[in-house]
Amino acid sequence: MSKINLFVCIPIVICSLSSCIPICDSRTIAIFTNRTNDTLFIGASHYDTIDSVDCLLQPTYLPIDSDLYPSKVTLWNGIDVQGDIVYPDSLFTIDGNYLFNNTDTCYFFLIRWKDAKNHLWDEIRMKKLYRRKIVVRDCNGKFDQTIQ
Repeated sequence: MSKINLFVCIPIVICSLSSCIPICDSRTIAIFTNRTNDTLFIGASHYDTIDSVDCLLQPTYLPIDSDLYPSKVTLWNGIDVQGDIVYPDSLFTIDGNYLFNNTDTCYFFLIRWKDAKNHLWDEIRMKKLYRRKIVVRDCNGKFDQTIQ
């Protein structure tokens, strides 16, 4: 009877111990700094066109309550970007795995909060009320982490 107890207890102990082993996460975060004097919305893409944006960059802080702003801001195919405001001289992040996924180049599209609030998405695109920043990784894996 003690052999049966031993065979029951061993798997329980093994399962308990294996649940304590940390699992390594290979996700990396790239941190950038907004060195402009503008409050921005920043979209990222692997293609050189603003319509191809499929990733929004996130501030590293909790943004001010979006109810303080007089209107909602909708960009990039109807995405509500109100919580993704990047203030001047602040940090923002992007998933490092997205940044250089199968390429050494990523395109950031910067739209000023003032323009996003006062213009429709089609106007922003047609009037080119945005700036483009190209982020390129060098042979050592380094890249410029400042938006100016």
